[in-house]
Amino acid sequence: MMGWVRRRTPEEWIAALLMTIVVTLLGWQVFLRFVFGDTLSWLEETARFAFVWAVYFGFVIAAEKDRHIRVSLHIMMMPPLTQKIFMTLADLVCLFFNGIVIWYGTTFVASMFQFPYISQTTGINLVWIQMIVPLGFILMSLRILQVMVRRWRAPEPLVVDGRMDD
Repeated sequence: MMGWVRRRTPEEWIAALLMTIVVTLLGWQVFLRFVFGDTLSWLEETARFAFVWAVYFGFVIAAEKDRHIRVSLHIMMMPPLTQKIFMTLADLVCLFFNGIVIWYGTTFVASMFQFPYISQTTGINLVWIQMIVPLGFILMSLRILQVMVRRWRAPEPLVVDGRMDD
């Protein structure tokens, strides 16, 4: 069992914790609504914030495992070296896109510090929720870089079905 625990990345633990928070808060919301006929206004919004963060950590987990959506049939038909080259080119395009999202996301988050937008029910500045956009894409870019390095350091049969072996 300890091997399973050690094989998990920090992103997987954070995403699992966030999803546990989502399920707990929404379960509590349902319980309060149907048992007591009343709810706490901040529960749903807090669950939504945790869910958004969990989704972005899910992106990072997919990048770390090289499991992002891509058409891989044509890649599987290529020789291993050509597979590596095409996968690397696709990753470079993804990194370019991530750079654009990081730049504009950071600009947007910085503007929210200057002109705060306060949540109605929780009273927090939504910059702390929106911060996951540049943060998530930075983490995803780091994981994509790790995958690219791992792909080129590994022996030829590493790329299978357009994804890296686990």
